[in-house]
Amino acid sequence: MKRRFVLFLLLLAGLVLVSCSRDVVESGPSDTEISSATATTQANLALVPPDVPIHEDAINLKFAASNTYISYEVLGTFDEIISYYRDAMNSQGWEKRNNSNEEPIGGALTMLRSKTDKNVSVTIQTIPESDYVRVLISVVLK
Repeated sequence: MKRRFVLFLLLLAGLVLVSCSRDVVESGPSDTEISSATATTQANLALVPPDVPIHEDAINLKFAASNTYISYEVLGTFDEIISYYRDAMNSQGWEKRNNSNEEPIGGALTMLRSKTDKNVSVTIQTIPESDYVRVLISVVLK
């Protein structure tokens, strides 16, 4: 009985050592996963109304609610991205909604724009200790 117990402990210790000695290989996404994610992003971008500007250098794009909610990050200063959106929205024919105050508050600014068939909200946020700015877009069809 004692011999079986000792063998059991040796076997258990061996299993623990083998389990702990395995090399852990951290690998990033495979080429197939990257390709699939890129295709999905391109498909989602194609569904965004063409008059809703998305910065050409956008990264980490995320889509929700049938592509009516879009978030991404872009390299640039807070003021540069605000200027980009003001120019892009004006050139696409978006009108400022009501008397919305477009003054930054705590590192964020929200632009409310309207067209006859939809409204859009664009929030631009600083990302602390980063050279990137976060953009959140919400499109509401009328």
